[in-house]
Amino acid sequence: MACCPENGYGFLDNSAYTCKGVVDKVEDLDIYVVGSGDKCIVWNYDIFGFDAGRTRQICDLLADRGYMVVLPDYYRGGSITPTDPGLVDFIKAYPYNTLLIPDVERTLTFAKARGAVDFGCAGTCWGSYPVINLCSRPEFKAGVSLHPSHSKICAVIDGSEEETLKRIGCNQLYLSAGNDHENCQPGGLGEQVKIILLHHNLIISFYNECLYCSMFIVSRRYL
Repeated sequence: MACCPENGYGFLDNSAYTCKGVVDKVEDLDIYVVGSGDKCIVWNYDIFGFDAGRTRQICDLLADRGYMVVLPDYYRGGSITPTDPGLVDFIKAYPYNTLLIPDVERTLTFAKARGAVDFGCAGTCWGSYPVINLCSRPEFKAGVSLHPSHSKICAVIDGSEEETLKRIGCNQLYLSAGNDHENCQPGGLGEQVKIILLHHNLIISFYNECLYCSMFIVSRRYL
């Protein structure tokens, strides 16, 4: 199993970028925080972890638009590549309902102490798994999943993606690549569950559109 589709891009070296935020600590959890305000976006990174690729740069871009952005380090400095033979065991080590919930509580408490009132969340690849779980919480107004990989992750951790999707309580945007899982494509499980929920919207878009613009539009509409 690989969380990314075949021929996906690997790790991006963005080490020349200078971050605008700071890393704070809540107990043993590192949290990158940038920006301020009562509207907060919880960013959920991909399988490459806390300090990889453009993760913090995108957090900074969203903060420049007027949001507080927090990035919790669920992996505690860990990471893995999608082709690593230990990938499945790595993914199984981070179930939302047991391991991630305490970190979510720490993150939200941290953000609220800095003035956050309304929350949205976004995630890339592995990060779509926390997104669809976070969006069952009443604090969250919207969720955005870029190259969503939660279908495969739910299969090895929770057993039922459908039940997780049914618990979502706010609007969602999937930014899917053409070769992402069929459940995240038009007509897939995500849309089917949306029909069951009736009062929540799921928008499925593709990577030929502007990812940053799409995320900003969702943030402005629902936060």
